[in-house]
Amino acid sequence: MPEFNPQAMDDAATDAENELSELAAKPELEAGINTIEDWTAKWFGKAGYKRLGRILVGNSKERGG
Repeated sequence: MPEFNPQAMDDAATDAENELSELAAKPELEAGINTIEDWTAKWFGKAGYKRLGRILVGNSKERGG
């Protein structure tokens, strides 16, 4: 099992944030991204980020993503 590296996770989070911003700048994706952001904000406090992440990743895998 790889050693826990918080800096690598921080760097990955920055990369993810930048990629999401780039995607949201595309008019054809903006509404969908806003919907997912609102959904996340709605459920984050009740379900937690790990459970929400599992839902999103699971849905992606079901689609073959």
